[in-house]
Amino acid sequence: MHDLISTAEALVDPLPIGERRSLLVRWADRLQRHSEEMARTITTSTGKPIRLSRNEVERGLTTIRGTAEAMDRLAPAVLSLDPGAAAELHRVPLGPVLAVTPFNFPLNLALHKLAPAIAAGCPVIWKPSPRAPGVAELALKLLLNADCPEGLVQLASLSNDEVAEIVQDERLAVLSFTGSAAVGRQLQRLCVRAQVMLELGGNAAVILHQVDDIDTVARQIAVGACAHAGQVCISVQRIFVPESQPQWKEALVRAFRELPSGDPWQESTINGPVIGEDAKSRISGLLERYRVQGGRQLTGGTWDGLVLTPTLIDGLPAIAPGVYDTEAFAPLATLHEYGDIASAIHLSELTPFGLQCGLYSHDQAVIRRAFAAINVGTLVINDVPSRRDDRLPYGGMKDSGGGREGTMETLLAYTQPKVLLRTR
Repeated sequence: MHDLISTAEALVDPLPIGERRSLLVRWADRLQRHSEEMARTITTSTGKPIRLSRNEVERGLTTIRGTAEAMDRLAPAVLSLDPGAAAELHRVPLGPVLAVTPFNFPLNLALHKLAPAIAAGCPVIWKPSPRAPGVAELALKLLLNADCPEGLVQLASLSNDEVAEIVQDERLAVLSFTGSAAVGRQLQRLCVRAQVMLELGGNAAVILHQVDDIDTVARQIAVGACAHAGQVCISVQRIFVPESQPQWKEALVRAFRELPSGDPWQESTINGPVIGEDAKSRISGLLERYRVQGGRQLTGGTWDGLVLTPTLIDGLPAIAPGVYDTEAFAPLATLHEYGDIASAIHLSELTPFGLQCGLYSHDQAVIRRAFAAINVGTLVINDVPSRRDDRLPYGGMKDSGGGREGTMETLLAYTQPKVLLRTR
């Protein structure tokens, strides 16, 4: 661990800002040339459907290039002060970054940590998910081929104990972690000096208030709940529908049943396999828990190897244990009827998580009411909560973590202001 920190610490004198920007552009160019190889590596490693892997690579390109474009925010500013004084406002790197990244978006979520660190001038120790090592190795190879200085990004296969040791080193400046709440909070408690950025998952609700085309929205929700086997922190998990519109149930059941599932190498597949037998066992236990509590499977609930058919469940209270307080990380959602929009907003907020939420409505008063009442990082209007724009601040409230990522945000988080004040 000493060697990793020492290597990073030796690079705290950053490249000039123009060279950092050029490095990111070269990295993006190489990734684009190897985009199909990277997409296939993602699918091979994680079982993500190939069409979704290609989409992740495209998003990764946006992340790198968007970060390069956002580097204008690091340019020094000059202020004239009275009487006759002037100040230069600079942003300087915080120092070494430890980036811990998950399997479900092994490229793009890593790039949201690595690209801003490079732009800010911070050396990085990168611990990728052990379930997707090939993705990290290819990404780093492309970075090194872009003439990245040796040691600027160190790829490290670390155990949880080794990560815990690093975060207790006072030379570490930033911990950027995406993963489970238990591990993330433990690391946060252990940090000695590092600034901590945590993304710890969610339990996203979608409220259907005013919808023009029920069938179209039902299909959007099915994709939002089940894409990549629901292994997405902002996948749809709770669906709130007006009790006065019983047609929603039929439309949602049809959409879930028709969602292409199975072989991740088939171009049409949206819902592929879960990451492993441990995930299958956990999800099966959750489904049994729902059954015991009175949940009814409207569709789905069967396994073909590691592929769970898209599953829709009703008959459970919105605040049933395992429904409102658990991240399913599976291709399933629960359906709940509401009487008035105020109760739907209230029930959506009743979760320890606070990452994203969706609301379909044209009523501006309802939108503003929901925005004020639901404590999430992002409220998505007229789309599913799994919608994300990589340029915008992304992160959660409550048990979903703290800090924000996004090409317009993370640069500032990895830097700090430094002032040169001239009095004459």
